Formats: sequence, C-alpha cells, structure tokens
Amino acid sequence: MKSRTIAAALTAALALPAQALNLEYGGFYDRLKVVNKTDYPLVSMAFYLNHRERREPCTIQGGSIIDRGNTLPLTIGPRQELLVPFDAELKDHKAVLSVQVEDEAQCDFAMQLRYSDTTQQRFTQSDWQAMVGQFDGVLKRFAGFPFRWLQPDVSGVVVMLAEGTEVQPAKWEAEVDSGRLTLRLDQLGEDTVVFSQPPIWISPYIER
Repeated sequence: MKSRTIAAALTAALALPAQALNLEYGGFYDRLKVVNKTDYPLVSMAFYLNHRERREPCTIQGGSIIDRGNTLPLTIGPRQELLVPFDAELKDHKAVLSVQVEDEAQCDFAMQLRYSDTTQQRFTQSDWQAMVGQFDGVLKRFAGFPFRWLQPDVSGVVVMLAEGTEVQPAKWEAEVDSGRLTLRLDQLGEDTVVFSQPPIWISPYIER
C-alpha cells in the first residue's frame, strides 16, 4: 500500500503544470554587487526556489529576463539554481526575471552564500578561517549600517556532500547527517579536512 501511495504522489507531482513567477532583477543585482566586490573572492551567491513541503529546490522548466520588451535567456543550473547575470544596465532598465516553475504556490524564493571554489577537496585551518571571515563580511554588509553590529557572527560552515563521499579525519565523517556536515571553527583545531570528492556546496553556519 505504501509503495502505491508513493507512486501516486510522484505521478501527481509530475502532472503539475509549470506556472510563471516574476521577480524583479534589482534585488538580485543588489546582492551580487556585494558578493562581486574584490574583498570577497571566496564567496558566491546561489538563487533558487525552495519547495515548502519537500524541502528541496523546486523544479524549474525554463526562464527568461524581460528587459524593455526584449527577452533574454536565463540559465538554470544543474541543481535548479537561477544563474543570474550581474549587469547594471538590467537594473537601470528595471528588468524582470520570468521563471517557469512547477507547483509555484509551494515555492519560496531563497538565497544562499556559498564557497566559490567548487573543485577543492582539501581544506586547511587557514582555508576555513579565510572562508568564514569572508562569509561574515558579506552577511554584515547585507545587514547594512547600523544593523551589521546586530548580525550574529559566522562561527563555521555547513558542507553538503554527495552520496558516498568519504571524509578524513574519520571523526568528521561520523558527524555527517543527511549529507550535511557542520564544522565549527572552535572545534576544528589544527585539522586538515579532506573529502574524497568535492562538496556540492559549502555555506555559512551561524549558531542560534
């Protein structure tokens, strides 16, 4: 019975029509302007739509950028990210992103800071410190003055791992939960952490 229920749910999900979601380009530009500063070469920004119930990126069937009546292509990444260009002219023209997304009513817009090098597998203490410092700097700039002083400090990172990834030292592999590994700077000590394949992404960790 359970397998039939799951199959029926999957069939229903596949049958959902894609609906258009329009997003103003200016908000993307303002975030990218901070991340693209030369102060933060280790930081990139991911934009996506998160499904409230499934807690995973929504399925995007396509997208475009509408700029004064002209339609430009919007690239969608392999993990359903919106690969938004950084272009001051698009902001000046008040361009709009039009995204075709399945089950749009259940999708919330989300942003995530990420480590910019998607190929690295070996991380020293200095790597983590530099990464955390730049994550913290970007988040405080996002908060703006005077609220940056109220922004909690970034205290570590969350590492999303592909299935089957091995972690050394082995003590950190034991901490992986549902593919995620949380590393706090005050726990790492002098450890160099090595992954058997590059992480899917690395994002800031703020202790609540």
